[in-house]
Amino acid sequence: MVDAGQRDARHDNEGVPSRPNALETARSIVADRFPDALAGVLAGSSANGTATATSDLDIVVLLAGPPAPFRETIRVEGIPVELFVHTPESKLYWYERERSEGRCTLAHMLAWGVALTGPETEATQAEARHWIAEGPAPWTTDQLEQRRYALTDALDDLVGASDPDERDAVAGQVLLMVAELALSLRGSWQGRGKWVVRQLRSADPALAKDLMLAHREAVATGQVAHLVRSSEAVLDEAGGRLTEGFSIR
Repeated sequence: MVDAGQRDARHDNEGVPSRPNALETARSIVADRFPDALAGVLAGSSANGTATATSDLDIVVLLAGPPAPFRETIRVEGIPVELFVHTPESKLYWYERERSEGRCTLAHMLAWGVALTGPETEATQAEARHWIAEGPAPWTTDQLEQRRYALTDALDDLVGASDPDERDAVAGQVLLMVAELALSLRGSWQGRGKWVVRQLRSADPALAKDLMLAHREAVATGQVAHLVRSSEAVLDEAGGRLTEGFSIR
């Protein structure tokens, strides 16, 4: 299933990228460096209207063969540019590799970016959207049990923490572990950094709001009861706390 955040990104892409001349700059880079590109897409914040003064340009390029695949960072007109250059084969390899981690970064970049050039861009973007819609591989029973056990242990550490710095560090660990578990239980793609929050907001807005508020309370006031309660509610969906009886074979 395509989540709301991905749909929003698509609609944003229908407008003009927020950084002045970002689209023109990206097209010029692809035309100069990759004149035979099969596909080219401007992705990231410069494509969806959320770029800041420090944002870079994320450009995905599809070539028929060498010098692809490679990734390179360059600077053009004072703007940092991240080039993700793939062949059809390396693209599919990364799709599968990221899917094994529950992620779809490359597919997301291609699916909801702004088309730049290349005869296969439209088909490449359609394929990426189909890939995203299929969703990630579900966690196995072993993966769920390992997460239940690790999260149970982290919650015990959080409740028992007497050092404020350690408590804050564990609170961040708990937040991430609960968010990842919730995303898996909802059949949603995972994310890193800010994308964990974005993915959770898309998959379960109420839970995202509650968890972020609970985490903020834990760090700001030292009161962890709200975060523990919210975390245990997600744990219960997976079978509850797990300590005794857990084993890895």
